[in-house]
Amino acid sequence: MSNVLLFTPKHELDSKRNLADFIELARDRLTVFGADLDWYSNTWPKVGNFTIQGAPARGFGEDQILDAKFIPFAKAYVRYSCGFHGKKLKNEFKALRCIEQALIMVKGVADITLTDIEVLDASAEVARNYRSTAYQAGLALVQLIAFLNENRLVATKLTWKNPIKKDKDQNRTDAEGRKKREEKMPEDHWLDSMAEMFSNKLEAPRDVFTTSIFGLLMSAPSRVSEIQQLPLNCFHREKDRNGVMRRGLRFYGGKGYASDIKYMPTIFEDTAVEAARRLTELTKPGRELAKWYQDHPNEFYRHANCPNVSEDHPLTASQACEAVGISSHGGLPGLRAYFQNYPKILDILNRGTALTLRDLNDFCRSQLPDGFPWKHKELGIKWSKSLTCFRKHEFHIEWDASPILLWTPGKSTFTTDLNFIPGQENSIWKRHGYRNLDETEISMTSHQVRHFLNTVAQRGKLGELDIARWSGRADIRQNATYNHMTESELVDGAREIVGAGLLERVKANAPVTLADLEAVGDGIAHVTIYGFCVHDFSMVPCQKHRDCLNCTEQVCVKGDDEKLVRLKNVRDRTQVQLDKAAAASEDGVYGADRWTQHQLATLERVDQLIMILESPDTPNGAVIRLSNDQEHSVLKREIAARSEKLINVVSDEFDMGDLRKMLGQF
Repeated sequence: MSNVLLFTPKHELDSKRNLADFIELARDRLTVFGADLDWYSNTWPKVGNFTIQGAPARGFGEDQILDAKFIPFAKAYVRYSCGFHGKKLKNEFKALRCIEQALIMVKGVADITLTDIEVLDASAEVARNYRSTAYQAGLALVQLIAFLNENRLVATKLTWKNPIKKDKDQNRTDAEGRKKREEKMPEDHWLDSMAEMFSNKLEAPRDVFTTSIFGLLMSAPSRVSEIQQLPLNCFHREKDRNGVMRRGLRFYGGKGYASDIKYMPTIFEDTAVEAARRLTELTKPGRELAKWYQDHPNEFYRHANCPNVSEDHPLTASQACEAVGISSHGGLPGLRAYFQNYPKILDILNRGTALTLRDLNDFCRSQLPDGFPWKHKELGIKWSKSLTCFRKHEFHIEWDASPILLWTPGKSTFTTDLNFIPGQENSIWKRHGYRNLDETEISMTSHQVRHFLNTVAQRGKLGELDIARWSGRADIRQNATYNHMTESELVDGAREIVGAGLLERVKANAPVTLADLEAVGDGIAHVTIYGFCVHDFSMVPCQKHRDCLNCTEQVCVKGDDEKLVRLKNVRDRTQVQLDKAAAASEDGVYGADRWTQHQLATLERVDQLIMILESPDTPNGAVIRLSNDQEHSVLKREIAARSEKLINVVSDEFDMGDLRKMLGQF
């Protein structure tokens, strides 16, 4: 478990000495990211790269690394922030890259202690280059300034607010707003091209990986990191409320929470199943290697080219090369190059002693990923059961996959294969000759697929709550960010809802008013499990304690089949309760006669409702409300006007006032 130490500045006025103390604390005393973290590396695995703004995630050059004077602070800030606050890093790297560039521009040197208002204003201008995430970068700068002030790493306390406004172009209807929304959606020919590559069954491992991950992303709105955390058994099958078998992707919840199932459209099921099958086949060697390490801790992995000797048998140089998966022609020089960062093997080679499989097994165990055999322990997924368990160099064009080392792709492995990055490796589009219609290079983000699926769901009139749940979103208000329907589509949808009849509104979960239900008032009707209630809950509590079937405020709509089924279910249950109460009454059980009378009255009313709702003489959309001569309520105020559409209405209807809001069908 990593230790967490609180930094306390000792020097009231000397910011440089405080900075030195802070760096020493983070470098020598903290163990966040592991005690064996290579502090001097410019790439911290699963943390980030200490590179300038615009540098690629992989393959960056020496000229793309942060200034040497700035890097120690940057590393200390990242390690301390993550350890002290116990959170994942999101925009801290952006803030560091912005302020480093601003310091060089304004002060000529990347010394964090020289930060002032002029530097911060310059940092904000640099942050604007992040475009869609510029506002978040500005917030991270505010957080960084608070840290500098609190720990006296600047000579004078700084007061600065984020000058970057949150992007609200999503709600604009002008040409610029439309353009920004369109940029978040993938082009149709991009999707067509990817579909063509998927159907062509490309054989190169990198191509299989990219097309398969893309296929799973198209099946349900997910993030790349979520897809790459899927277990081998990633599908869940269950019948929906209509009895239709559905298939969903199983995303495991962490820390004891239940699984999150994202169901996929039927049309995409075959694609998702094939994508998972291809990944399963591609990762089979990696999973077999992981299973061996899990089950045989004291034995070297016997892969196809492993020398057939005992664990302690002396190996020739050629045999040792074959065992670790390098060319047998490399001999001792090849072995020394391979083990250059593993002193234990180098010592054996330098002594002229022959290596054994047991020696090599010690090396293999030292290279296992942190936490092995768990790949995602908090999710309950082991390496041997992961859909993305690969071997090192699995996607390398020139090298063979390592037979002894495990590896899993990072998020950038997929995203960089969709992006066009000048000067970097070819994307999948470029490898297979796909370009835009104007002959420019295709450059796409994985998040555009998520925007696409959300917009399709909006066009298909999926409910906002369902869209949020399908997308793994905690707040339905975030749906708007992913809704890129055109203005004409939104207007047409509104017209359709406003002009719809009562039954259409019920089926579309659209608001139903009291006027729709032939009740007095302009409010929105309250939904019950059988229909609607025209009781104004803002006035007084329900006088029937939710005994809806015996209440004259209960309204049913002909054609609402789902609620008709519920009425039939309650009829069956009421009959069972009536039989029990009648039997108890015959036995002389005290109070059973009153239960018998109540259940009998309820059964008569539900039978009458079902008869009317199923009658061919009752038109679809008709509003049914039964009378109850025995009912008494303090809410009765006046006799409501009769309506031609109202069937069997009680003669002493009453005005229920304005009701607030329909919550949706249950």
